[in-house]
Amino acid sequence: MAALSSLESQADPSFATTLAHGLDLLAAFRNHTGPLSNAELAEHTGLSRPTVSRLSYTLEQLGYLRRDAKGRFVLGLGVLAAAYPVLSSLKVRQLARPLMRDFAAYTGGTVSIAMPFGLDFIYVETLRTTDAVPHVPDVGFVSSLAPTAVGRALLSLFTEDERDAYVARVKAERPEELDYVERRTLPDIELCNERGFAVSLGEWRREIFGVAAPLYRTPTGECLSVNCGIPSFRFSAEQIERECGPRMLGLARSIRSLVAND
Repeated sequence: MAALSSLESQADPSFATTLAHGLDLLAAFRNHTGPLSNAELAEHTGLSRPTVSRLSYTLEQLGYLRRDAKGRFVLGLGVLAAAYPVLSSLKVRQLARPLMRDFAAYTGGTVSIAMPFGLDFIYVETLRTTDAVPHVPDVGFVSSLAPTAVGRALLSLFTEDERDAYVARVKAERPEELDYVERRTLPDIELCNERGFAVSLGEWRREIFGVAAPLYRTPTGECLSVNCGIPSFRFSAEQIERECGPRMLGLARSIRSLVAND
């Protein structure tokens, strides 16, 4: 993130580098559920210790970070407060819950609604009917678009120019993923466009089969898709393709109808 911020600032004189570095600190907690010290934050962001100390102090004063008993930092409630207007504006979350609950009961998995977040997706709603699954994500969960059914469903909503920009950004920021994107992700996007749903059979996590369908683009251009992460022992790969995929397509159509008539 720090390297990207540096590149952005060089390319755009209006880019606020200090603000970007502060957000880099908050982003460092995405893949770390526990507390982080200033030294660990410096390691994860590539920023200097003095810079991290100033930024963490400021973020603590503003409520975006707080200290634990050992003086390390965890995210504060200010982060949640900042996210509330985004989540509350997505009425699809409330409208879709009954349908999502039914699908979760059918599969024994976790049903979520996702939006693109750079090269990743982020869940804005998630629902499950049991905790007896190997992966139980929640709202705010972030992961890569490339190997996931939900990512392919989201990318199927992109324009050709947006998809080209996505591939270019993968090449620049995650070159280790480029071969996979060209060999697997892009063909599966085309397949999703043809049949209306996407699958990922243990590609993201071996014990999870994913099935997803695109929902729609908002008036401001944001993409949404719905997906279900299913324990691989519950359905065979053939059943995912033959049964769960068409049902997921039906779920997406029902959600779109609810939103259109709201």
